[in-house]
Amino acid sequence: MRDVINPNGLRAMINDIEDSFPYALKLIRDTKEKKVIERLKRMYFSDYLEKTIAHYSIGDDKQTVCNALLETITAFEEGFQWKGFKYSYGGYDNMIWMISLGILCDIAQTDFERITAILDRDGANDILLSELIRYKQPSWQASAEPVIQEHPYASAVNLQTADDIKQYLNKIWYKGHSDAYWHGLHKNKNVNNYFGYWAWEAAALAKVRNIDDSSLKNQKYYPYDAVHW
Repeated sequence: MRDVINPNGLRAMINDIEDSFPYALKLIRDTKEKKVIERLKRMYFSDYLEKTIAHYSIGDDKQTVCNALLETITAFEEGFQWKGFKYSYGGYDNMIWMISLGILCDIAQTDFERITAILDRDGANDILLSELIRYKQPSWQASAEPVIQEHPYASAVNLQTADDIKQYLNKIWYKGHSDAYWHGLHKNKNVNNYFGYWAWEAAALAKVRNIDDSSLKNQKYYPYDAVHW
C-alpha cells in the first residue's frame, strides 16, 4: 500500500470503475447527440486515468500500472480535447499526468507519441511540457512559453534538487490545486471516488533531471516507487 491518506476504499473504487465500463460503452454506442457523446467519452477517459492512479496508490506493481496506462491512452485519444485553459480547466493536469506517467512507466515510443499527438493536435505546449516530452521525444518543439497553468506548475519548472521538490510538495503542490475537482476527495466517506494524490510531474522531473531523490522515499505526494521501477 503506497497511499496512507485513505487506503480503504481504493480497491473498491477500482472495482466500481471497472464495473461501470460496460454501461458507459453502451451509453456511448446508443447516444446520438454529439455533445453528449463527447461528454461521455471525457468521463470515460477520466475514469481510466483515475483507475490507473488508484492502481499505483494501492501498491500494485509496475506492470499493472503501466498496462492500465496503455488502456488510458486509448481513452485519452478518444475523449480528451484541449481548448485552452479558459475552456478546459483541469485539462492541464490530465496532460501533465499522462506525459509524466508515460515517462515513469517508460512506455514504448509509439505509445508515448500517441499521447503527444493529441497535444500537438490541440496546440498544447509550454516550457514544462516541452522539457518532459523532449526527454523521450527529442523532435518535439522546445518551448520557452510560461506554464499554461501557473498554479502550482510554474514552481515545478525550478525543481533542481530533492530539497526543492520537498518544499514544492510541502508548501505548494496540494494547496495550488485547491480548485481541482479531486482536491479533498479523501474526505468523502460516502463514495469511493478518491484515487490518490501524487505529484507525477515532480517524479518525472527527478527522472529527467537525474535528481538524487533518496531523501524523498517517504515524502508525501511523491511517487518514489515510480521513479525507481
